[in-house]
Amino acid sequence: MKLLIAAAVVVAMVISALPAQQGPLPPPRPAKPGQEQPGSDRDPVDVLVHLRDEVLRHATRIPNYTCLETVDRDIYQWAGEPPKSCDSILGRRKKAELSVLLKKMRSDRLRLDVLLTSVQEVYSWAGAGKFEDIEIDQLIPEGAMGTGPFATHLLNLFETRNPRFVFDGDASEGGRQLMEFSFTVPLAESHYRIKGHNGWVTTGYSGTLLVDALTSELVKLNVRTDELAPETGQCETDTELKYGKVPLGGIDYLLPLATRQRFIGRDGIEAENQVAFSACHEFRGESTLLVEDHGEGKPKTRPAAPPEPLKLPLGLPISIEILAEIHAAEAAAGDMFEARLKKPILDQRQKLLVAAGARIDGRLMRVELRHANPEYTVAMRLETIEIDGVKHPLSVTPNRRTRDLRTTTKGGLRDRGIEIELPLPSETHYGVYHFSGVNAVIPRGFETQWTTATP
Repeated sequence: MKLLIAAAVVVAMVISALPAQQGPLPPPRPAKPGQEQPGSDRDPVDVLVHLRDEVLRHATRIPNYTCLETVDRDIYQWAGEPPKSCDSILGRRKKAELSVLLKKMRSDRLRLDVLLTSVQEVYSWAGAGKFEDIEIDQLIPEGAMGTGPFATHLLNLFETRNPRFVFDGDASEGGRQLMEFSFTVPLAESHYRIKGHNGWVTTGYSGTLLVDALTSELVKLNVRTDELAPETGQCETDTELKYGKVPLGGIDYLLPLATRQRFIGRDGIEAENQVAFSACHEFRGESTLLVEDHGEGKPKTRPAAPPEPLKLPLGLPISIEILAEIHAAEAAAGDMFEARLKKPILDQRQKLLVAAGARIDGRLMRVELRHANPEYTVAMRLETIEIDGVKHPLSVTPNRRTRDLRTTTKGGLRDRGIEIELPLPSETHYGVYHFSGVNAVIPRGFETQWTTATP
């Protein structure tokens, strides 16, 4: 399943139809102890107007900032034969417990750095030190992945001019007095896009807002797409965002703290992403990246000049070993790991090119658990090798002539009858390994074999 959600204008909708205030609204006057007013005493329109004005005020002043984004992804499949139409799939989901209808197949976790600029969100692997000016599906080509849950919602909250908006009454959550509002944005007025198999598709959507009745703060947003076009391979996508105040530059901004996205497929496969944000801070250029807005609708990046790649003859064998054990249940794609060169790198004349013990930095690119007969699949990428205190980019490819971890033969993959594991298209240059058990550990000293490749 591969699905990309462009949620930049998922909620660019509703409140803009409300009357504009002349000047900023004063904050709601706090009640004195013992004189708290019930949420229903406030006018729902006033509550939404105050929320809108507060969001628009902050949107014009919000600084560039970064957060650590952790994404837990689960893939489910129908326990039996799935219905043949989206109407049947969605109807059956409403009538039965999902735990009965669906069984969990695979799970994985991602850790990303996300940078919000004045024009868009930019992503990189956690700790990479630079942000690539690429689409999210180029960084994460496999699996369902949404865009925009970080903060783009806030920046586009009021673009749609004529949404359908309804006050649904009072609610409560966690002891807070809330007001619930529902909305509908038809296809003709929507900018909500989904990337399916053959490009981007615009869809209408609907949903609800939960707003604190006393403070007018947004607490929760739920968005549900209309039935999606067949070319997306999906029936619908549901998104829930929970909001809270985050201090940035001495000012509290209302930002999403957690997101849940559910992708409901036409083939009976569903994906759910749980997204959490942490360590948010103002971006002050502390990494090697300089972000500029050139007025072209996308930020441009100019990283500092990196060290030259290590130039080695092609086809030389490289053996590395992990320096610290990795607990698969806690690891995530995006995590770095440390390794060292176990054997020296020699050219074909046995001349020493790199001594044994050289420090190598690598990154986990997939940590996926298959729940039936539990087994972790871990994809690794080697990134740099340190020589004389300088880290050089390292270009290698896995040596697949060595035997697969799940075989017991000594001859390697050239033995007859050995099952071949074809790497995913995005993992051709990654080492892919398998470890049994839900508590699998990649041990210290775990050895992998590689071959030098073209930079």
